[in-house]
Amino acid sequence: MRLLRPLAPLLAAVPYLAACTVHRGATSAAATPERAMPPQAAVSDDDFSVAVHDLLLSAPGSVERAVRLGAVESRQMARAAARFRARSADRGVVAVSGGLYLARVGEPVQGMLGPDGPEAIRGAVRELATRGDEGRSRALYDLLLQIGPDADTKHHIEALDTWTHDAITTGGPLESAGALERVAVRRRLLEPSDAALTDAVKATEDWLGKAVALRDRFRRTHVQPAREEGAEAWRALETGPLVLAALYLRDANAAGALAAIDHAQARDLLEAERPQFAVALEVAAQERTADRCIGLLGQLRTLVAHEPGHEEEEFTDDRDTFGAAAFATATECYRLDPTVPQVALSLGVALEELGLAEATPTVLGETLRAHPDAKTASEVLALSLDAMAVEEDAGDTDAARRAFKAAEPLLDVVSGVAFAGAIHPSPARLRAAMGEIDLREGRIDEARTLLTRSAAEEKSGAVLLSLARIEWRDGQTQPALQHLSDALSAQDAARDPALRGEILLLMSDVARDKGDVAGVRTPLTEALKELVQSRGGGPNADRARVERVLSRVLDRFGAAQPAQRALERAYAAAPGDRRQAAQTIELLVGRAFVRGDLPAAREGLERAVGADLDGDDLVYFALWVRLLERQLHAAPSAAVDRAFGAVTEDGRWVTTLARFGEGKLKGDDLIASAKTPIQKYEALFYAAMDHRAAGDTKGGDDLLRQVVAGTGVELSEMNLARDLLDPGRSQLAGPLPPDVAVP
Repeated sequence: MRLLRPLAPLLAAVPYLAACTVHRGATSAAATPERAMPPQAAVSDDDFSVAVHDLLLSAPGSVERAVRLGAVESRQMARAAARFRARSADRGVVAVSGGLYLARVGEPVQGMLGPDGPEAIRGAVRELATRGDEGRSRALYDLLLQIGPDADTKHHIEALDTWTHDAITTGGPLESAGALERVAVRRRLLEPSDAALTDAVKATEDWLGKAVALRDRFRRTHVQPAREEGAEAWRALETGPLVLAALYLRDANAAGALAAIDHAQARDLLEAERPQFAVALEVAAQERTADRCIGLLGQLRTLVAHEPGHEEEEFTDDRDTFGAAAFATATECYRLDPTVPQVALSLGVALEELGLAEATPTVLGETLRAHPDAKTASEVLALSLDAMAVEEDAGDTDAARRAFKAAEPLLDVVSGVAFAGAIHPSPARLRAAMGEIDLREGRIDEARTLLTRSAAEEKSGAVLLSLARIEWRDGQTQPALQHLSDALSAQDAARDPALRGEILLLMSDVARDKGDVAGVRTPLTEALKELVQSRGGGPNADRARVERVLSRVLDRFGAAQPAQRALERAYAAAPGDRRQAAQTIELLVGRAFVRGDLPAAREGLERAVGADLDGDDLVYFALWVRLLERQLHAAPSAAVDRAFGAVTEDGRWVTTLARFGEGKLKGDDLIASAKTPIQKYEALFYAAMDHRAAGDTKGGDDLLRQVVAGTGVELSEMNLARDLLDPGRSQLAGPLPPDVAVP
């Protein structure tokens, strides 16, 4: 189980992307940057970022765009299908939506979505149908018909149409028209067809026309309409013209949007409600230039960000529509001039939200090269770092690695200018972030290279701590101690008592391995005093972190009960924070596992279930409890069986671990199933515990030594292995200092 050390702390000091709201550097002349690669029918994951960049620069309706779009769509659908297979349904839906948002009306879908298209679309439609999203479901069923007609899909469409008609025609005339408009507009968001556009425009015009008629009737008669009808009329009059425009702006078609407004006789209404939007739309419709496109994009982004006076829930659908229009408009602005910071940054944010995060750094390249100033560089690197965090947080470390690879040219640009020290986040922080990801993945050589370069560019306690862990693992105790000593004087360590405590704790462990008995107690005593003094301050997450480190330090003094109390405080410090709960329960169960305390381990698992933690976390905690049960020859726990039974056969590593926990796999089988370095060392650890439970302590300890010597420096299992092989670690420091009031 990998220690939960996400990129979020690295993002804490990232400045707000202010350039997204400021127009800087636009020119009226269309820019024509070179493509990074020629058009080709297929692209790999490694080429995906560049392929998206080149697609965005391709002219609408051109042969070049058709070829590039097909290659990007095919790869994106393959990625979406993989996410559904990995039981990441939300990410799968986002990936499908992001791919379809790139396509425009008139671009044929048949044959464009690639061999994985049907699987991806079916996965998305299953999820959307479950959510009751009739419009998007209908769009995807229509796409399935285009990909390969079949009776089952036709039956689904007929049933959906019948259900939709029956469900939305039970209210008043305007209420029913509004319900039809919602479904038709949602269908239009995902379906790039003339039919979907025509139906959405017709439904919106009918809805808006009925609202105008109700308003005029009220003005004549002063008779209040039914509450539901009045609310729907208000929504239509407020947003109807905007929605009508957005249906065409979904294809960046400003001229079509203006024509639709005029056809619905809604220009006066639009000018009265949104005069600035009306002006921006008319100007953009007259001439396609970067300046005019950017003005319209600014108005759309205002709609996406906030609707004054509207409730969040009531206008969610409209914001989805405006968001689709803003994305398409941003792509058109980018094609006209990819050097404008406002455009590139807005597009980068949208790409992350649409499951295309790893393309973000490449898309930002032109704007950074055109505007090599500290503000632009900070915003570009912040968004690139965020792209890495998005992918790593979703468990797709390969995508995070590709995002970093795409960002490396940006780091070279920034590193070569004189103002590098004024950039936040710095290139060093991005290299550190990737180094930490590699370290968690057991790619220790790659991690060492990145972390070493990062530390040379910028002193960081967190980076030096990670380097010291690598050196400790390699038996290089003196370099490790030197890095830890340097880490204590870094600015981030001075601000973060939990980080400082981690540094001092490792300093004590390294001193123990070096044979420096006096060097064991001194850093632990310092850590204890500082952690006790810093308790209770700062945000909940920081307080939880401090208490967790304090617990580990107290265990080194053999103070078991105070250490347990610290973990209880850590658990209580961040209620509702699942990440903090997972990290605290990991220590609770792991600590009980090493001590052979089965009741405490079972209690930790019950807490994990009660905190609604991720199913993967539950499998690891359940596995620790089951191994302890086997070792103590205790009756198996029903909670453990439930955690294993909840994991379906989907080919993931956590499924293999669950089957091992159920006794359906032997230790050797588990080792043979491992495909990555991290999986290998996890398998070795659990096989070792299997040997121990069977009475083969020597065989088990031999495997544990392999775990400690391996590349899984960030694995919880490595720390557990160290504790099991060296039980005396809990008595390293001797008695508690008499001058510290331990809570």
